[in-house]
Amino acid sequence: MINIIFSIVLASISVAQINIFEIDGIFSSAHVRSVERHIEEFKYEKEDLLVVQYSAKDFSSLKLEEFNNLMLNQDFFTALWVGPYKIDLEFETINKFDFVGFTPGVNLINVDFDVPTKEKYCKINICNYENNTISIVNKEGVYEDYLIVGSIGAFIENLSSENIFSNLSGESIKINLSNNEIGFIKPSLIERFYISISNPIFTYLFFVLGFALIGLELFALGPGLMAFIGGSLVIFSTMAFEEFGINYFGIVLFIISFLIYIKILSRGYFSLLGIGAFLLLYLSSLVMFRDYEIRVNSIMLGLVSLGLAFFYFIAIPTVIRSRLTTDTSAMTSLEGKKAKIIEILDNDAVLIEVNKLKIRVDTKQGNKYKVNEEHTIKEEEGNLVI
Repeated sequence: MINIIFSIVLASISVAQINIFEIDGIFSSAHVRSVERHIEEFKYEKEDLLVVQYSAKDFSSLKLEEFNNLMLNQDFFTALWVGPYKIDLEFETINKFDFVGFTPGVNLINVDFDVPTKEKYCKINICNYENNTISIVNKEGVYEDYLIVGSIGAFIENLSSENIFSNLSGESIKINLSNNEIGFIKPSLIERFYISISNPIFTYLFFVLGFALIGLELFALGPGLMAFIGGSLVIFSTMAFEEFGINYFGIVLFIISFLIYIKILSRGYFSLLGIGAFLLLYLSSLVMFRDYEIRVNSIMLGLVSLGLAFFYFIAIPTVIRSRLTTDTSAMTSLEGKKAKIIEILDNDAVLIEVNKLKIRVDTKQGNKYKVNEEHTIKEEEGNLVI
């Protein structure tokens, strides 16, 4: 009996430094690089403890596997607390850490229900053998090889007060919260930006908005700021395509819808062609993310597509009309020239051809106009009219 107690005392190691690394958003390669860089820069000793606060809403399976192997190969103590949100996590991940804790409501997926797993988890928590999942119940406490607590602070406090042994080495640790400094670590700014755009909704939003800005730059020539911002958005958004498995046929459909929008901008009015472009744009988004590893909300994709359509609809009467009808030099050169009507747009505007240019101009209320009629261009209150 004395030998057993003596061996336990020898196995208890006083922790020298505690660092908490927060993982949130969509788990991706940026998290793996960030954790790996932190470990290399900090130079952990055997007595140090790295606590990973995992709250990622979704993950790349390949990158999560890399992360699991990274943590398993470390010589210092590691701990994992899954929370504070109710999220899904691969069961295999929790087996790569010395100490593990959960917030109530966490769902462990792809569980291999062997006898030890059933004894540890299924007596307390809800085990679904058909779907291979374990739902952590709202019964906080210290259990065999894991803790159920509601906060990261409670997790560390229990590690310091309870006689808890490592799942990997069998050693126990001593934490003196009054003497130990706790460092809080996050990914770098660039890595956090990549994590943000890894969200498929933001990926799609930046991608389509980037092309929209490039398209508008073609019709509103300026210093190129919109084209620069648009190109940057396209480049940044495509960074996550390869990692999560984008469907490239969907990108082809998107390019077609983009060209239709360019045609709409060149004509200067929306019409049924705009509705067709919107429907094709939404279809392209569904195809693009059909095989995506991250779950994508199709309703949100529809809202982004609708928002882009309104963006074009607002840009048409502002940017295009501004370029064609409010440029003083252009109005001065066209005023008094003869022009032929080539299309009736609506009750207030027609499309005319003058000097081999197709221009949208306003019409006078009450007048009737026909295709192929010739009219003299006039300028009224900053607008070209016939």
